Amino acid sequence: METIVISKAAGPILFLGSMNAMPMMYALELRERGYDVVYFVDAPKSDELHRPENHFPQISYPYPEWIVEFPLKSQMFLPYFRSFFAWLVLKKLSAIRKQKPQSIVANGFFVSILPFFPKSISKIALSHGSDLDTWADTENAQKLSCSFGKQSFYKFIPAAAVKKLIPFVVKRQFFGFYSTSSVVYFPRGFNSTGDEIISKLIDKGVNYVPRHDISFEPLANENRSFKNAGEKLIIFSGVRFNFETFYDGNDEYNKGNDIIIYGIGEYCCENRNVEIHFVRKGPDVRKAEILCDDLGIGELVVWHDEMKFYELLELYRKADICFDQVGTHWPGAIGCYALWLGKPLITNDWRLTESGAWPENSPVCSASTPGEITSWLRHLEDADFRSRISSESKVFAEKYLGPSKALNALFEFV
Repeated sequence: METIVISKAAGPILFLGSMNAMPMMYALELRERGYDVVYFVDAPKSDELHRPENHFPQISYPYPEWIVEFPLKSQMFLPYFRSFFAWLVLKKLSAIRKQKPQSIVANGFFVSILPFFPKSISKIALSHGSDLDTWADTENAQKLSCSFGKQSFYKFIPAAAVKKLIPFVVKRQFFGFYSTSSVVYFPRGFNSTGDEIISKLIDKGVNYVPRHDISFEPLANENRSFKNAGEKLIIFSGVRFNFETFYDGNDEYNKGNDIIIYGIGEYCCENRNVEIHFVRKGPDVRKAEILCDDLGIGELVVWHDEMKFYELLELYRKADICFDQVGTHWPGAIGCYALWLGKPLITNDWRLTESGAWPENSPVCSASTPGEITSWLRHLEDADFRSRISSESKVFAEKYLGPSKALNALFEFV
């Protein structure tokens, strides 16, 4: 595996794109190692999910000089005006740095503009998932045109034109990945389409670095001690409601929220002394609300609107048990945060164990059916059992999660 040499004496490492503020964990790690980093934030202030100040307690707004506002109405414009946006990025950077970047780390549709930066700059695509396995999937571009044609600004454009415009984006997005030195994406086995695209890129000489990690920085001030039993068993699932509607046409992003609800519903037939917390996000929220009512647990559910990260942490503090997805997707930050905080986690982790990202023998309460969920909830009624799982989860998270592994595979540090 080839590594990219970076030097503290060379120019800055520039981060473009900020899906869920995920790239910031790598930016902070590089800064801790003494490298000059510049981080562009393209999400507007109203978009709390993608702005780093809502995830990382050490980042405040107004931003320090190394974090630059680069507001876009939509990243979808980037593939259509690649040379212009590449020029604009370098112009914006030149206002705070004399040197050009030694390396650019691009996320989302910023990947599509990478070919328009000078060849002397090393280029890295840091994928969050769908920017590669959906939007760089040239084989299924027409399918994507049908499923995504009513989203974003495409809903204002005639369908015949959309069938040309979306494949145009997909082609340019793939070419962006192809033009990189390295692509950072999930381990093999997570997404079959993603695996196929990664294989194509490797055949074309692109280096592949697998990642499944989180930053512990947003949790730095949290109490990780075991939460003693209260009057009710408190269950929290922050999983996006995505179990029937797939705008990107990729049903491997099924979160299995309906399975979670069926499993909790079955458990509540035995024990109604529970409090369930869900967050209203995703295209299938209304369907989930109806399902909860149909199963007779609607009155036990507390619904929360989308919130800032520090507000989300309050739900972790309350919780005795947490959920991540139990569908065909894989555990993400929602579940990994729970593990680090010592919260018993029910999730479907088969992709992680199959890929070798973490071992089969773990404190994770693995489940993919309503019956398995109900069984785990019965076991987790016992506070002593929860306490043991809690202690093991914290050790597990520290051993298998964190951004250093991917960075060490990606760079040679000088």
